Amino acid sequence: MKVFENNNVAIDYDRNTMRLTQTWSGFATTEAFRQGIEETLKFVIHNQVKTVLSDALKQHVVKPEDAQYAASVMPQLKQNGMKAMAFVVPESAFTKLSLQKFSKSAEDPLVKFFMSKNEANQWLGQQ
Repeated sequence: MKVFENNNVAIDYDRNTMRLTQTWSGFATTEAFRQGIEETLKFVIHNQVKTVLSDALKQHVVKPEDAQYAASVMPQLKQNGMKAMAFVVPESAFTKLSLQKFSKSAEDPLVKFFMSKNEANQWLGQQ
């Protein structure tokens, strides 16, 4: 089920797995990036979401302050039922650095990074 979409992110929900999937692309402005994060948070608060898959394969670099903002919502996601979050590692070395900053900010053992969507889905299915 389509939850939200803008020029840089499509957010879908699978009721069977209770998984929210973000599919990112291109360079997102602060406004577009944060809109995607806020829509994710809003959906998790109002629905049963067990896991989140963030497919960042085609995402360009994220500003450090935006990565920090994304990390700051992790406690709220967890408080509202999210058990685990998986990132599919992007092609861009710069974006990898942005995600590593997010990872350090979030410092959560239930946040993992993968090279493929299949690996990420497999891990999330075990959570």
